[in-house]
Amino acid sequence: MIQSVTGDRRFTVPLFTIDEAAHHLGLPRTTLKDWTHRQAGPAPLVHRIVNPKAPRAASLPFVAVIEAHVLRGFRDLGLSAQGLRQSVANLRENLNDEYALATRKVATDGVDLLVDMSQHGQPAEWTRAADTQMAIREVIQDYLQFVYWETDRYAKRLRLKTYQGADVIIDPRFAFGQPVLERQKIRIEDILDAFWAGEGYVTIANEFGVKADEVEAVVRSATRPRAAA
Repeated sequence: MIQSVTGDRRFTVPLFTIDEAAHHLGLPRTTLKDWTHRQAGPAPLVHRIVNPKAPRAASLPFVAVIEAHVLRGFRDLGLSAQGLRQSVANLRENLNDEYALATRKVATDGVDLLVDMSQHGQPAEWTRAADTQMAIREVIQDYLQFVYWETDRYAKRLRLKTYQGADVIIDPRFAFGQPVLERQKIRIEDILDAFWAGEGYVTIANEFGVKADEVEAVVRSATRPRAAA
């Protein structure tokens, strides 16, 4: 690892359970759980706090959410489970960073490495996009556009792709890392609490100073069916 992350809340403070993170990211729970156990070089595909305070307590820090978001893009390339692990292990080794998926270099050196791996058949399980550099770049860049980077090279904020019609972010600096509307920093949980209490979209919008269509988008996204395994 290039720099110490000791004391950095992005890496050390658990924010979500696997269920919560999977729903926010639009991933099957079983997929995300598997990623937290599958080794890829020096660490699991997705980092987690090994000994949470309680069995059902949050165990995924912010960096894990970024890793899972980027891995979803990798999965869209058609990699098998083995190919996914080998690709991430190679990225971590070549970028000299076990948190390579959460660093800005994955958007530059990392994509170039993926292209090179596909051209040389390493791993050989590429089933889509392996025949063209442009396809790989487009798929990965589609996911990386939702990531905001800190000056220290690691991610600082993620805009959630699953919330269509509302700019919802996860940023450890706001609301203890829980999802909020990007502009107003209103917690998604507060909007949903008002909705479950029976308040209409317009009433909620007026109460929190947001747009009614943002409220509707939050509710629609939060109540969508869970992703299938």
